[in-house]
Formats: sequence, structure tokens, C-alpha cells
Amino acid sequence: MEHFSFPFILTSLLADSGMVNTASALPASVETGDVILYLSMIVLGLIFSAFFSSSEVAYFSQSNRIYSEESEKLLDPAEIRVRKMIDHPRRLLATILIGNTFANIIAAVFAAVLTGMFASYIGIPEWIVYAIEVVILTFIIVVLTEITPKVLAFNDSTSISVKLSGLLYLFFVLFGPVAKIISRSSVKLESRIPKSSEAISSEDIRTIAEVGELHGTLRGDEREIIENVIEFGNTTVKEVMTSRVNMIAINLEMTLNDVIDLIESTSISRFPLFENDMDNIVGIIHSKDLLPFLNQKNGMNKINWKLHARKAFFIPASKKIDDLLKDFQREKTHVAIVVDEYGGTEGLVTLDDVLEEIIGEFKDEYSGQERLYTRRKNGDYVFDSKIDLDEVGEILSLELTTSEDEYETIGGLVYHLLERIPETNETVNFKNLELTVHKVENNRIQKVRVKVLDPENEEKDETRDADTDSDT
Repeated sequence: MEHFSFPFILTSLLADSGMVNTASALPASVETGDVILYLSMIVLGLIFSAFFSSSEVAYFSQSNRIYSEESEKLLDPAEIRVRKMIDHPRRLLATILIGNTFANIIAAVFAAVLTGMFASYIGIPEWIVYAIEVVILTFIIVVLTEITPKVLAFNDSTSISVKLSGLLYLFFVLFGPVAKIISRSSVKLESRIPKSSEAISSEDIRTIAEVGELHGTLRGDEREIIENVIEFGNTTVKEVMTSRVNMIAINLEMTLNDVIDLIESTSISRFPLFENDMDNIVGIIHSKDLLPFLNQKNGMNKINWKLHARKAFFIPASKKIDDLLKDFQREKTHVAIVVDEYGGTEGLVTLDDVLEEIIGEFKDEYSGQERLYTRRKNGDYVFDSKIDLDEVGEILSLELTTSEDEYETIGGLVYHLLERIPETNETVNFKNLELTVHKVENNRIQKVRVKVLDPENEEKDETRDADTDSDT
């Protein structure tokens, strides 16, 4: 029986179709078994390439996994192998790269041999056949042996690393001597390469935090803390302080009973002490310093509060809160009086105000839950004038502030828009909002009613007004 090789059969088929001149088609010098062997080696090389690619992601995506002494006792043999390889990351990486490189070389070499064989029998110029082989093989390696295995391994790194541990550990041992030489060489090379002096930027850290939240390695509150720390150094005292009109202070003329009643009604532990007016702060009164006076028979008697007051710490409103935190540590105090450019009292800031910029607002067991806004049945909101505009934006899902704004609260926004003291029920529009002064007391806005306007209706009204003007 005459033996036909696979290339010879392929050439005959192409000749029947008129694509190849049969006169130039010679009997194959390579048998079908050789072709099958070459194809098998190509497939085997691609399989091992995919194996090493998935191993790289599966192992190094959990390289920071922490094992306790108790958990290590419960590990099965496969998990023990994973643990041993993860403990030697450089050697493991060298093993994976050696295996992956050999696998890709094997697939590429046998693909080139098989391609050259077909080119000699088909009669097509070799450079065309080799170009097609490079494109196809590159696509197969990138998609099937690189991207796809790595994506699958990343989605379930723990279980895949355990499943691949047996075969990978075999290569880990076999390639051990070579991998050690490569890892040591890389360490020496790294020591001679000059390190970049470019520091990581705050935007880089913010991006890393956002990506970490998307991948599930960070929770939302953890990402917020990281972003708050980034913004910490750019925040001024003016942005976090309690304004002068909201300060609760003790007058030198107040009696002991007056001060005790004030402490009971506010649950505040530290009070500024002023003489005549709030621009003349003379000290800080601590609630605990009044304990020795609680047994006095006549609490109506006046006390010389200056004798019991602690030194007040004054700072400008433009001070950064990260510097203020250091000042609090140095001065061993929790309260600072904020003064303006003329030396008058502008507000008060506490250690709690600074820490809340990092971890968010917190209340102690004696603090009441202050509601700074309510929502009506018709969908409108009534905000306290001192609520921060950023918080209003979060509630309404709108962007209301910029870094150039000179106001911080919704009350300050209304003052900025009107440029005068408003009257009750006076309305002003801002972006997609209708702001109505709900309550004014002593020339100060107390409440602001906010209505979110419908953009479509607003456009219709503008169109209708334009049509009316044209008719006129």
C-alpha cells in the first residue's frame, strides 16, 4: 500500500482546486506521523504557556495573604505547597518565567517548522506564509495563553493556585538551581540601577484607592478615609471651625448655677471664657474643673472664673488643619480660638473637628442627633443654613461647589448670590435649584427651602418666553 503524507494529501486537494500546479508538487518527505507530532508539540507548548500564565496571576494576586499559626496547622498538602512557593516570590517568579518562555519557544519553533514545510509544497512565497503564521500564533498566544488564563485566575486565585500547586511545585523544584541564579542576578542588577526620585502623587494614591474599591480589596469607607487623608493637608481651619455666632461661651459675669445649667443643656466639656464681648477671650473653662464647687451652698455667688480658666490657644483662620493637629499635640490642648485678620474672634475649632475630617462625623453617648435638613412630602428640602454645601450636594446628587468658592454653607451661598441681607420667602436660583429663604432671625438666615427644578420644564419655559418675545 502506498503511504501518503498529510502535506501531500493537502497539496493534492489544492491542486484539484487549481490553486497549486501539480507538476511542482512533489511527494512529501515528511510523513503524517511527523506532522501530528509537530502539531502535538505546538498544542502542548500553548497548554503549558497558559498554565504558567494563570499560575503567575493566581499566586501573586494573593502573595500578601496572612497565615496565622492556627491556620497553618489546618492546611492540606496542596495549601502547604502554595505557602512554600509564596514564601519565595523571586524564585517562584523566575520558575514561572522560565517555564512560560520555554513553552512559547517550543510552540513557535514547531509552528515555524510546520509552516516552512507547507510553504515548500504549496509553492507560495515563504515570507507570506511565515507572516501569516506569526500573526495567527501571536493572536493565539496573546488571547488563549495570556489574557484568558490570567483573567480566569484573577477571579478565583485561591482555588486555582491550589489546583495548580502539584505540577507547579514540580517545576519549582526542577528549575530551582536556575531560578535561584536568576533571582540573585536580578537582585544585584536592581541594586545597580538608579532608583527613580519621582514621588508618588496624591492623584496616584486616589486612583489606587478607587481601583482597590472596584476590585473589592477596599471598602467604600476605607477609600473615603484614604481620600480624606489626601485632602487633609489642603483643608484650612476656616472650613471646619464652628463660627462665632454658633459658639457657646461663658461670660465672666455668670454665676456657678448659670454655668452648671449651661453644661447640662449642652453637654459640652470645654467653654471659651470671655469678658465684655466675644472678641475678648480670656481663657478656656473645663467642665471637670468645676467639680469642687458642686457642694457649695449658694451657687448664685459669682466666681472669679479667670482663676480657674486655662490658657486659650489662638490661631488664624487660614491655618492648615494638619499643622493645627501638631499644634494641639505640642500645646496639649483640644480647643483653639480662631481669630480674623483684625484680631477679633471668628470661631472655634476642636480636636474632634480635625479628626472628623479623616474618619467622618462621630457622636458621643451624650450628643443628640442634630438634623440639619428635612424633606417635605412635595419633594422639597428645608436645610439648616449652616449645613455644608458638599453635604447638600451629596443629598441632592448634584455638584454645587468648586475649589474657588469663598463660601462653605448653603446660607453663605444665599448671601453670595443676593449680596445683601435677605427677607423671608425671598427666592434666588442657583444652577438647577430654587433657593427660598425660609427663616431669618437677627439678620441671619436660619433655614433655606430648596426645590430641585426639572431641566425639561425649565427649557420649555425659556422656549415659551423666547416665542412670546418674538411675537411681541
